[in-house]
Amino acid sequence: MHMDELKEYLLSDIWPLAEKIAEYLRAQKAIDDAAVAGSIRRRSQTVRDIDIVVAGNDPAAAIQAAAEMPGVDSIIEKSPARVKARLTTGMPLEILVVPPENFIVALLLATGSKMHCEQLQNHASINNLTFSNFSGSEHDIYRQLKLQYIEPELREGLGEIEQAVKCKLPDLVAEQDIKGIFHVHTSYSDGGDSLSNMAAAAYNRGWSYMGIADHSKTAYYARGLKLPAIMAQRREIDSLNAKNSKFVILSGIESDILPDGSLDYDDDTLAQFDFVIASVHSAFRQGEAVMTKRIIKAISNKYVTMLGHPTGRLLLRRRSYAINLEEIINAAAVTGTIIEINSSPHRLDLDWSWCRKAQEQGVLLSVNPDAHSVEEFDYVRYGINTARKGWLSPEDILNTRPLTEVKKLLNRKRGK
Repeated sequence: MHMDELKEYLLSDIWPLAEKIAEYLRAQKAIDDAAVAGSIRRRSQTVRDIDIVVAGNDPAAAIQAAAEMPGVDSIIEKSPARVKARLTTGMPLEILVVPPENFIVALLLATGSKMHCEQLQNHASINNLTFSNFSGSEHDIYRQLKLQYIEPELREGLGEIEQAVKCKLPDLVAEQDIKGIFHVHTSYSDGGDSLSNMAAAAYNRGWSYMGIADHSKTAYYARGLKLPAIMAQRREIDSLNAKNSKFVILSGIESDILPDGSLDYDDDTLAQFDFVIASVHSAFRQGEAVMTKRIIKAISNKYVTMLGHPTGRLLLRRRSYAINLEEIINAAAVTGTIIEINSSPHRLDLDWSWCRKAQEQGVLLSVNPDAHSVEEFDYVRYGINTARKGWLSPEDILNTRPLTEVKKLLNRKRGK
């Protein structure tokens, strides 16, 4: 099975399925344990196959149980320790079976990346250390190698081992650090749920604030808000806020960045929102210099709090527009603009590979679900994966903070 021939899938489509398969395998008599490995465990944004490591004292019975699993369409290859199959969905599945005492080392090696594992082996041999046939936890393996524990998301061979030697790896942000969310659409524009339903669902998740950002007037295809609708929505927000002192709805807008870099409301209108997300939704084919200048002009507006989905990509469907991200990040640092990590599993934009660059420039990021329904609040998980892969800590993220602090940060460009 050549990897380059394989189709790619969104992490969000495959990760839940992979966990279900591991759960099924753990329930089989011949299997002691099973865990998802590979690019899914490293939370890559797109994946090509499902890798699962299984522990069992009777490999033949474990392989048989895996091969006969519901949802397996065909067996591509079978050996005493491995089965490669294709699922009825077309997705390739690879299951590795090892004795229980080798399970943790096998899981580490099967998680990868190839580069990380090679660097780990190299580190071990230089320092006369070994980690084969190890029966502790992964934490113990890294400890034995005199390294700080390296979370699976960071195992990409991008300097994590050097930092782990010095105990300098960041304390990564986690889902439970999120205190509230921004970039939420309601039925006022193209959302599927009412403002009150979105607010109730966010409150029930334990969040203490929610920033509504329906589409602006240029986004006619998404029922963008004209002035009377903005006023009606604000009245409803005030009324809901009056009813629940433990939860605050912030009134924002996702304002379109027009082809010349201006926004589709005047400054007096923008000033009335608690925050403004500026996003490109048109003229995607502008050249790199024009597009870069356009976005920098937009984020230089003192009422623009955040830049939404900075590159406009749709994973596996649409490339990012031509843009100089380095210049955009530098401009966000200079202007004090927050950059969104759009958590829609179709976007994951800002890409994880740019998160560190933004953080190093002192740019604050916000993990935003871009939710168009209550169910899409779940997207926050994928934004958190992106932030973690990008080496981000809670302090690098706007919405890990309590509301009092958040309000100050939302107002800092306005000079309040």
